[in-house]
Amino acid sequence: MNLDSHEAATEFAPRVISIAKREQEICKASKAAEAAFERIAQSVGNSVQGELQDRVFAIFRWYFLSAYCTRLLTDAAHRLEHHTLQVSVDIYSAVKMVLSDTEIERAMALVSIERTSPMLVRANEIGSRGHTVGWVAAGLHEKGGELPGEIQNALTGAMAASARIN
Repeated sequence: MNLDSHEAATEFAPRVISIAKREQEICKASKAAEAAFERIAQSVGNSVQGELQDRVFAIFRWYFLSAYCTRLLTDAAHRLEHHTLQVSVDIYSAVKMVLSDTEIERAMALVSIERTSPMLVRANEIGSRGHTVGWVAAGLHEKGGELPGEIQNALTGAMAASARIN
């Protein structure tokens, strides 16, 4: 739907999908990513303790959701492929359906700020594992497979690793 004119979406060109269809894909990817993250977050529950574990959790979640949505919304063969601005906006929109603006801004700030200590560098490295986990989980989702124990316990492992940093 065109939000300015409140008219139904139309196709721009024969080879381009309609805006309405793309919006459906974004919603579907967002819901699937949210459900997958909830499954892997169940084992952690409310056991995130302290600033460092909170940092790792926020980074892991952001990377997981971004990678999951990237896999579902693109034909990328590799998780680090470059995308057009429109695809990046689509991925951001899908993640924004799960996380609030504040959560997104915080995660992006944690990833991008200068890491002034080895502890912060290690925390960000642990959190960035969420990208690989999200990519693999989305691939399994596309193939109709269930999440294996390694994926379901990835966040628990990240939390345990962050607890050992100190």
